[in-house]
Amino acid sequence: MPKLTTRLLPISLLLLLFFSCKSYEIKGVQERVANVNNIQNQYFLDGTVDYVYKAHIEVYGNDLSGIFVVKKINDSLHRVVLTTDFGNKLLDFELSESDFKVNYIVADLDKKIVINTLKKDFRLLLKSNFSVDEMYENEKETVCKSVDKNQNNYIYISKKNNTITEIKNTSKTKEKVVFKFVPKNVTFADSILIQHYDIKLKIELNQISN
Repeated sequence: MPKLTTRLLPISLLLLLFFSCKSYEIKGVQERVANVNNIQNQYFLDGTVDYVYKAHIEVYGNDLSGIFVVKKINDSLHRVVLTTDFGNKLLDFELSESDFKVNYIVADLDKKIVINTLKKDFRLLLKSNFSVDEMYENEKETVCKSVDKNQNNYIYISKKNNTITEIKNTSKTKEKVVFKFVPKNVTFADSILIQHYDIKLKIELNQISN
């Protein structure tokens, strides 16, 4: 029996290594020839609009509710502010794809891991252009794969109304964070869900006004 166990152990380790290193694949789609080089995310593009949402955030044991506001400052810069329902500021960020500034963050959230995670989330949420490296489709959606260093973004676009319904950020092997959009129209999302799968963070946004 010990000899059998000794023989099975290397096989088990090899199987574990195989499944843990298996490349991430999206399901229910077929690859097609990419006919565009990039796509535009039109949410949060209009500098004349204040994008205002009721927010609920669960982050590393903290449960926060309030008002989430996004304002486009110029062609590359957005300002993101979260306040309580009574107007007390919880966080205030200015960010672009290359710059990031913390104007304010409440003490409970003032941790490097929280700030860096929110920075990455908001950058992806507000990213206006994605390069297209591969394309897939099914009856209802076109899916564009955009390679970003050691991570990939999969952008799901509804064929019915040409709106972005989902963005999946993955490593080479698994999903890390998923953005789900319920579109009001091509340029405005009625609600947004940001769900992490490797850390304890979920953000729910529901439109108040446009």
